[in-house]
Amino acid sequence: MKKSVCMTEGPIGTTMFWFILPLIGSSVFQQLYNTADFFLVSNFLGTTAAAAVGASGTLVTCTIGLFSGIAVGTSVVAAQAIGAQDAETADRALHTSLLFGAAGGVVLMLLGLCFAPGILRILDTPASVLPQAVVYIRIYFLSLPASILYNMCAGALRACGDSRTPLGILAVFGVVNVLLDCLLILVIPLGVAGAAIATVLCQWMSLAAVLLCLSRPGRPVRLSHKMLRWDARLLGRVLRVGLPSGIQTIVITFSDVMVQYYINGLGETAVAAFATYYKVENFIYLPIMAFGQASTTFAGQNMGAGQLHRIRRGTAVAAALGVAVTAGISGMIYLFQGTVYGWFIDDAAVIADAMVIGAVVLPSYWVYPIMEACGGALRGMGYSLSSMGIILVNLCVARVGLLALFSRHFHTLGAIASVYPITWATAMVCFVIVYFAVMGKKAPCSAAPPSGDDRL
Repeated sequence: MKKSVCMTEGPIGTTMFWFILPLIGSSVFQQLYNTADFFLVSNFLGTTAAAAVGASGTLVTCTIGLFSGIAVGTSVVAAQAIGAQDAETADRALHTSLLFGAAGGVVLMLLGLCFAPGILRILDTPASVLPQAVVYIRIYFLSLPASILYNMCAGALRACGDSRTPLGILAVFGVVNVLLDCLLILVIPLGVAGAAIATVLCQWMSLAAVLLCLSRPGRPVRLSHKMLRWDARLLGRVLRVGLPSGIQTIVITFSDVMVQYYINGLGETAVAAFATYYKVENFIYLPIMAFGQASTTFAGQNMGAGQLHRIRRGTAVAAALGVAVTAGISGMIYLFQGTVYGWFIDDAAVIADAMVIGAVVLPSYWVYPIMEACGGALRGMGYSLSSMGIILVNLCVARVGLLALFSRHFHTLGAIASVYPITWATAMVCFVIVYFAVMGKKAPCSAAPPSGDDRL
């Protein structure tokens, strides 16, 4: 079976399903990087160490958010070029982005090493947690260049329709990460430093593997050291899509930072509870991202090929599959919350607080894949600014305002957690309206009736 999937022809439902399936698998193995750390830390090093790892997570996500957006820009430009059968443009977009990402990754790593302690203090990280959080985050920052470059390379592979190669890499090094965690926490007792070292090593090994895969001949996008040069025009195209996507990621993470700030004010148990819930939630959230990535790639390739009528049907398929998968996963977690949280931490008070958060958030998670499918299609067509605007208004301005309001009047975990489903719902409505407005203008329903290859 070919690893690369052509999304500009053939049955849409089948094409999307076989592309999304490895993306979901990749999200599960990607989660192993953080989950293995947290599971071993919380069960063998205690609640304070678990809170230290949890308090560091949002800062890491915020730091790499901008370049995650650049990776989206690379993927969209490459996908549109592949759809238009312009392999040379796709290659130049990848090489230009890698040079940009390498430089940015080194700068972010150095800034993080210098300023992480101060930022953690600004976030009101509890004093009992701060020393271990600083150790963990400083070591973790050594993986930033690798993480940024890996995301760009994986985005290029997805732009070709290849979601299986990233799955294989993450599967292998997800297992390696677990083994290294056991070695550096249980056998060689390095504490939270051991967990961070394991993740750093695996991030760099994953990057080496994906670079090797992209260097092999026969790929629609191929890596070659001879092509590592700047292309200002293509970098501009990448940034026009990628910067709004990166800012969007930072905006979402900034709102998470604000949530973390208010959670930190509730004490160490609440911090550990939020971290525990977050680890479980990622088993829902990361698969949802797979549907957004699939929608972006599908829209990008078909935009390049001029097959705009397929985008409408592909987005609907991604949204429907996303709702079904998300409702199933979140429903199972909701029914067995106490047991699931107990896998990650052995502290009754922490588990009780995590269940408060889950009871508020989990029933509403089905709206998120609709938002991601529509947003992904908009990004794939090049409408990143519209997507960024919706996120900025709903998941930043509105969310931060609600956080301040609810914290002042209620100051409970449940009240703080409720800002998530409220702002997801408003963002989803905005995305659906903008998506249908764009599609109504660019590809009216009557403009191109589906051919035999466009069936679901």
